Formats: sequence, structure tokens, C-alpha cells
Amino acid sequence: MELNPDFPIVSGAFAMPNNWTLTLPVECNRRVEDGSLVLWTHDLTLWINIWQNDANLSMQEQAERILAQASAARREQNIERSDTLLRLTYELAEQDSEQPTTEQRAISGHVISPAGYVQIAAYFDTPEARTVGYQVIGSVRQK
Repeated sequence: MELNPDFPIVSGAFAMPNNWTLTLPVECNRRVEDGSLVLWTHDLTLWINIWQNDANLSMQEQAERILAQASAARREQNIERSDTLLRLTYELAEQDSEQPTTEQRAISGHVISPAGYVQIAAYFDTPEARTVGYQVIGSVRQK
């Protein structure tokens, strides 16, 4: 399936607000909807939001706040830490009455720095798209 020619096409290194970057290993269309950056191909849709750390929480405290609000139905939760980032991911099966199959699979990714975090909801339709979703979340960096 081809990309939509009515929207910009992006791939490779992609700069986002607040000095965040990610790498897209595939070409995606791009739009902004309801304040979220949306990147999509035919089998993967990424909804991206960037949040500031206005409460001046540590990276661990930010992760704990995110997990306190996360669905109890989450699975495959993983936390990776480095000196400058904390990367939290988990998967969900979400209901979407507007889709042909009502259950949609999603990766919820949060890449946390002392300054705030990038939140990515990666909705995927195939195992290959799931892999790309994790690649994109894994590529998020702050300059």
C-alpha cells in the first residue's frame, strides 16, 4: 500500500520539539492532529506527544507517575535506564469501535529525561510493524 500523497512523507532522522529526535526506518506520512504528532504507514500509526517536567520530578518519579496511571491490563512491560534517559514500554490491546477489528494492538512507549518525556502510542497491524514500532521508540534521543 502506498503512502498518502496529500500529506508530507518523512523518513530517517526526524527532529521534534524540545530538542528530541527519533529515527524512522520506513517512510511515513506526517500530520498534527489534536496537538499530537501523527506518523503513519499502512500497518503502523505513531501518536506522539512531548511533555515537560514542570513538577521537577526525577526520571524514576516520572516513570512511577506514568505507571500509576497506566492500564492494569498492560503486558510485556520493560524499563531500560541510561545516565540520561529512562525508556519505559509496555503493550496493550485497546478497543476501537471505528476499526474493522475492534481490538487494536499498541505499544505504549515513554522516553524520559530530566527535562520531561516523549510519549508514543504505536498502533500496529503486523509483527513487522510491531518491530518497527519498537525500533522507533528505541531511537528516541534528546539532543
